[in-house]
Amino acid sequence: GGAVPLDRYRVSQRQHRETVEPFDYAKDDLIRRVQQHGFVSILGHNVRLCRAFAGKSVAFRPTAADGVFDAWFRHQKIETIDLNAIDR
Repeated sequence: GGAVPLDRYRVSQRQHRETVEPFDYAKDDLIRRVQQHGFVSILGHNVRLCRAFAGKSVAFRPTAADGVFDAWFRHQKIETIDLNAIDR
């Protein structure tokens, strides 16, 4: 109806936090810290994730398929990694 963004803006009801609260992964997860440029090492394989995760801890959880892992950042699955398809 011709409204501009300022007409539609509403203040968020969520509280803004200056620091992110720590996150504990499951005890069986393989936890790795993502290096600069998004690389991480898992079971002798170098895997590239998104650069946005550099410096963050990511969990790798095995799937039902041998050598296939799901990568998780906190509660969000970010990628499935097939180590069988990666050259050592």
